[in-house]
Amino acid sequence: MASGLLRILKGTLILGLKIEALKMYIMAVGIARKFSIWVLTAISALLLGAVAFTMIHVGVLIILPVSLEAKGFIIILLGVVYGIIACCFLKDMCSEKAWLDMSKASEMLNDVLKKKD
Repeated sequence: MASGLLRILKGTLILGLKIEALKMYIMAVGIARKFSIWVLTAISALLLGAVAFTMIHVGVLIILPVSLEAKGFIIILLGVVYGIIACCFLKDMCSEKAWLDMSKASEMLNDVLKKKD
């Protein structure tokens, strides 16, 4: 009987430690995520700014067999499309779900919450 009680206490203690370790791990992943998002945002802003600057000047200087207004419209449309693609990619890459999946924290959570048979 004492060994059964000891086994139950040991299982409860280990489960508690796993939960605490998981909380710390998820918090560390959150900190790394916020820092990475900050770095990605800075890099993205610089790159998108450089692309926008280049596209504006290239759009003005390119000679197409269409009117100047059509040239400007094409360049603006391309700039908007590239911006939307970049924003969608960054949003997906910076989501909490992506980070939890990438860091395997969701698997750890499932392991902790899994019922023992």
